Amino acid sequence: MQLSAITRKSALSAILLLVAILLAAALRARLAPFGVELSDSAYPDRLFSFVLAMVLFFCGGFVEGKMLPRSGLSKSYCTLPIPLYGVLACGVVLSPDTLLAAAVSFCFAVAIYLLLRSLHSAGEKDSVFFASILLGVMVLLYPPSIVLVAVIPLSVFILALSLRQALIMVVGYALPLLTASYAVWYGGDDMLQFGRNLISALSIQGMGEIVQIPYLSITMIVAVAAILVWGAVYVVLRPDKRFMMVRVRRSLNLFVWILLLTLSMLFLSSCDLIVVAIIAVPLAILLSFVLDAMPNNQSTIAYWVLLALFVLHLFIE
Repeated sequence: MQLSAITRKSALSAILLLVAILLAAALRARLAPFGVELSDSAYPDRLFSFVLAMVLFFCGGFVEGKMLPRSGLSKSYCTLPIPLYGVLACGVVLSPDTLLAAAVSFCFAVAIYLLLRSLHSAGEKDSVFFASILLGVMVLLYPPSIVLVAVIPLSVFILALSLRQALIMVVGYALPLLTASYAVWYGGDDMLQFGRNLISALSIQGMGEIVQIPYLSITMIVAVAAILVWGAVYVVLRPDKRFMMVRVRRSLNLFVWILLLTLSMLFLSSCDLIVVAIIAVPLAILLSFVLDAMPNNQSTIAYWVLLALFVLHLFIE
């Protein structure tokens, strides 16, 4: 089997590789957690919750694999996002609140996948409604994700949604928050108590103490950034005919802006390691896009370097 086989052709190989990545990351996190992970929380999830989190990460990787061809960003059948999502979401650092990180990441992946349906079906209402509901649910699960409310206006302008679809998204996003406010009010507090609780959650310090980021984590981040920059340069210098398609340009713009939004969460004081699993959702797609656009020999080397860094990171902090 060629070295590029699992990156381009075989869905089964990519899924098996994702399973191996998740198992390796899970064992490392349970047996030898990094200092930054212990600083985030000294009390990791119970075993059952941890196993459920790995199942959700697996489902998230599967959704990522479906997302790339739907967006039109791949030249041909490509399974790159499946293992890359596992590396980015679990391989750099893994939050001790693993189930929460997996749940938020999975909700985000499904939300973006549903939004992409509007590229193929004008006037699509159900998918944008449920996508906005998931974005609202993310706020209930992880308050710093409130910055992702900007995905709604971005989707309206980039995906050229109608006024009806825009209103549907606003209502869908507000529905979980209003339901939570009603539940708080029903429990005896006033309707504004939920908002005050949300503001309080956003103002707390996310990390228990400032610790040094693992050297291999920094190396992996630098490697991903270098691949993205070189891939972007290559795409600009040798533009593909696919960019003449409106659908492809809209998908690329959407993922770039969503990545920037997720990165902005790092500036919130309440941000913690859970944000890594959220950033992995758009980053895996963009990384797969540039690797797929690059020549096969270059993308294969870059891909295996990233995998080698992940394996090395299992043993060296």
